[in-house]
Amino acid sequence: MTAETVRREVRSSAELQEVCLRTLKKCPGFERVDAIVIQPRDHNDGAANWTVAAVRPRVDNQFLRGARETIGLLQQTYQLNPVEVQTRGAKRRG
Repeated sequence: MTAETVRREVRSSAELQEVCLRTLKKCPGFERVDAIVIQPRDHNDGAANWTVAAVRPRVDNQFLRGARETIGLLQQTYQLNPVEVQTRGAKRRG
């Protein structure tokens, strides 16, 4: 199966932040995290249209590196609602 054929569940920013928070709290170093900030990004060739922009409180870089696989799985599973991507992009350009 190629990246283009992968079907992702579409979620709002708020839903995606909640799913990420719930999932990442299970990763070492993320136990005390209480907020995840999602940022839209350009969607190229089946890549995720969002990224984790920040975690609060901050975690050490070694824990972020350790969570890359989990974040990658989340990006393969979920897509940020395209309407929100367009709206946020327009705000940045405006």
